[in-house]
Amino acid sequence: MAFFLCGNSFYVVLISLWILEAGLLRASDGAREEPVPLEQVFQKPPLAARPLGWWHWINGNVTKEGIRADLEDMKRVGMGGAQILDVEIYLPKGPVRYGSDSWHEHVQYAIKTAAELGLELDIANSSGWSGSGGPWITPERAMKKIVWSETTAGGGSVTMDLAKPETKLDFYRDIAVLAVPATTGRLEDVETKINWATKPVIRPEPASLSGIARDLILNLTDKMNPSGKLTTTLPAGQWVILRFGYTATGSTNHPASPEGKGSEADKLDADTVAFQFEKSLDRIIRDAGPLAGKSFKSILFDSFEAGFQNWTEHLPAEFSKQRGYDLIPFLPVLTGRIIESSEVSEAVLWDFRQVIDEMFAEKYFGTMHQLAAKHGLRIYSESEGGPLNPMSANRHVDVPMNEFWMPDVSARASRMKQTVSAASFLGRPIVAAEAFTAKPEHARFLPTLASLKAPGDHAFTIGINRFCLHSYTHQPVTEAAPGFSLGRYGTHFGRLVTWWPYARSWIEYVSRCSALLQRGKTQADICLLVDEDLGYGLPSKIATAYPGFDFQVAYPSDLRQMSVREGRLVHPEAGSFRILITPQKGTSKSWVAEVATLQRLRDLVKAGAWIAGPPPMAPAGLKDWEQKTEFERLVKEIWGDSTVGPGTHRSIGLGRVDAAQADPAKLLLESGVKRDVDWSPPEAQIRFIHRQEGGVDFYFIQSGDKKPQRIQLQLRQSGRIPEIWDPMTGQIAASPVFDVQGAVTTIPLDLEPEGSVFVVFQKPLPSAWISSATNVRMELKTGPLLAATNPVHLRYHDGTEKDVTLPPANPTVEIKGPWQISFPEVRGAPLDLRNSQLFSWPASPEERIQHYAGTAVYRTEFTIPKVGDSEVVILDLGKVDDVAQILINGKDAGIDWHPPFRGVVSSLVREGENEIEIRVANRWINRLIGDEAIPTNLSYQPTGKNKFTDGRLEKIPDWLYQTDARAVETKKRSFAVWKHYEATDPLVPSGLLGPVKLEFFSILPARSP
Repeated sequence: MAFFLCGNSFYVVLISLWILEAGLLRASDGAREEPVPLEQVFQKPPLAARPLGWWHWINGNVTKEGIRADLEDMKRVGMGGAQILDVEIYLPKGPVRYGSDSWHEHVQYAIKTAAELGLELDIANSSGWSGSGGPWITPERAMKKIVWSETTAGGGSVTMDLAKPETKLDFYRDIAVLAVPATTGRLEDVETKINWATKPVIRPEPASLSGIARDLILNLTDKMNPSGKLTTTLPAGQWVILRFGYTATGSTNHPASPEGKGSEADKLDADTVAFQFEKSLDRIIRDAGPLAGKSFKSILFDSFEAGFQNWTEHLPAEFSKQRGYDLIPFLPVLTGRIIESSEVSEAVLWDFRQVIDEMFAEKYFGTMHQLAAKHGLRIYSESEGGPLNPMSANRHVDVPMNEFWMPDVSARASRMKQTVSAASFLGRPIVAAEAFTAKPEHARFLPTLASLKAPGDHAFTIGINRFCLHSYTHQPVTEAAPGFSLGRYGTHFGRLVTWWPYARSWIEYVSRCSALLQRGKTQADICLLVDEDLGYGLPSKIATAYPGFDFQVAYPSDLRQMSVREGRLVHPEAGSFRILITPQKGTSKSWVAEVATLQRLRDLVKAGAWIAGPPPMAPAGLKDWEQKTEFERLVKEIWGDSTVGPGTHRSIGLGRVDAAQADPAKLLLESGVKRDVDWSPPEAQIRFIHRQEGGVDFYFIQSGDKKPQRIQLQLRQSGRIPEIWDPMTGQIAASPVFDVQGAVTTIPLDLEPEGSVFVVFQKPLPSAWISSATNVRMELKTGPLLAATNPVHLRYHDGTEKDVTLPPANPTVEIKGPWQISFPEVRGAPLDLRNSQLFSWPASPEERIQHYAGTAVYRTEFTIPKVGDSEVVILDLGKVDDVAQILINGKDAGIDWHPPFRGVVSSLVREGENEIEIRVANRWINRLIGDEAIPTNLSYQPTGKNKFTDGRLEKIPDWLYQTDARAVETKKRSFAVWKHYEATDPLVPSGLLGPVKLEFFSILPARSP
């Protein structure tokens, strides 16, 4: 096909006329009745789809004036609200101290102001972002770990002082004293296996190792007095006396304000978690009154950075309750000793880890969730990091979260996929992300609106559907700009950022995408079964391992709700899958399974399910090990006597089991399943997500290429007309050209650099449609069908053809100027350039322009001939650094925030003289560099002292909170809390660089000649 459809800025009226020319539009057979139609949420995104700001309050530098100004700005640009995080982040103290009456007064002022403005307001569960803690957490209530000491002894009568194990915060409690025969055999990777290091664990051992018989483990707990003196008689031989106890981990919440900093609360103890909730949140909830659960909506948990915890007082009782046996006799296993055999010991360790996972889920998140729900509040949580298991922790989370960093999302794609999958299996429609976080090398006011598009779109294709902008830092003082930031980190959002006045257009784009992607369910062909020990260990490359097919990640517990329907695995929340892949190389170092999991797999296969991948290596827990015969029988029943070879499979009942090391994409293709999304040329970097609601299928398509891509997009859909939904504008129109062959619909697409588009299937096919068109194109970001040369050759789906000849278009008009360029405020005074040509501001001989940061206004006039009825006029700004708003003849022509900076202006121009105004904003960088040459009383930490704090503001200047003094100081120099640049650093291009021109194209008329 020679016709290509634009991926952005679809021009609905002209497209409709084009389709009418071929008689393609017809009424649908009947509209589906839905409470809120997809079109409505797409064009007018609800509050729940709009981004939230991570509103960092920096070490008490908070004012009511700043609170109102920030929230009013969020409302103005179309955000959904904010999430308060009180942090210290290496910066000097401000006047409003965490937890004080004044701090609470400011929090309530924020809640009431948000309610007044119709915004959502959430708050982090404690000061800092690392976890849950504070100065009220005593060592007895702190996170805990198991510790032990080892003392050797011979047989016979023994009286000795046992060494006290490691102790932190002057807190220690004994658990038990056990004696074991002295042996040399040890398990590998013990810290990981006792939940004291990052998952995944290595399991099983390379070879079976024998160990200490259970009846040789002596419990001497009652033989030791409180001071640690042991008096007993040991059998003959060499023994090791193990004194087990627990102490605090020493973790503190960070980077908290000093008044909010303290030990991290014991996450495995429900009473302590409830105590933490009371101390940190109760007053806020109580003072909010009826606004709790209304404008004050949620409690936020950032990624878990509190470290590991593997003990609490009640753990032995909980272990016995969950796993059905006593842990105490097996405590030597936690030291790496082998009891009975390495297989038995590994099974006990597996049980130990599962109990801790469950306790984190139930005692920590479950308690927090229950207490929040009592007040009508939700939980947002990045349930990742340290010991957390995302699949279990998110059971008690209303909005699961993850995070992505600038500029490349790929490194975290698999982690986001696990969170998205957990949300899918749990039936959570919204999956949020800490969005656009940046390390210093990618922060420092470097990002632009344009640079946000590709990372954001990539996150959308993974399944994220609400952004929490990192960071919309609270600005206590409006005049002192760029003001406060989250130290060295994050993309700078907010009202003191130079390009932020033009952010609404980008936020509308993000909100449209989020609104549609919050609807329906993700459609995936592949279900990856992962081991409970995986944690967040799914390799990053897995995110792109199956081009054209999507996947979700399931845990063995998810199998319980699955059934088989017409050969597909069906989950009531997550949808259906063609194939289930057991853990294999690349997704797990090994796989162990409970007998119940194998029974469920066997039943699903017999009912018609298709699974592929290797069998488990060993029984999972001790009770499973005790059923080893049944375990081995089930493995043989499902996988046979040995692993099936490549290219072969076994049939069991109605189902199928494939080769041990399986490539699911290859298996699907070989079985005749076409890719859900395919494209040519294959080297194009296309990402996608496919969702379905009722009878509507919709795809979000993203190009990862930084240059325009002309592709043939092939979607596994038939029987319905493809519609193009443009999230840039909110416009919707049927695709004017497409082809349907069997189960595949092919759509020609011209995607702009890093372009994106929704393709929606909901209406039945018309009686006829155009399958190809030559000598026409869909101009990037403009929409109409533009004739490149005459004649236009049309081919219809039934094979008939015709030519259409269009009148010639006007020649291109270059808007050369001269330009009047106004800089509204340069060092406190305006500056106008008249009769100027276009240039990059750093190239100016005028120092004030070289280092200008903000908006400059370009004005000039141009003359054009009469525009024909069959012509479209496109304004092309050429190169812009960094964002532009256009007015033609006093009428708003929109904001261009991403290249190519082009748009249709047909309805705004007139024959003869025209006026154009272009407002162009750059970044803060050049001003910050220039200001380094100006003397200042600001004191920053010199470079070379500490890489984490080099450049930080050491003292809040006296004038900052003094209105008159501030007005004088900030006219001379910018104010930033971090020194990001030196005076010798290179300046960045800024301004309107052009060339600016008007292009005229013929368009196909409503009726052919």
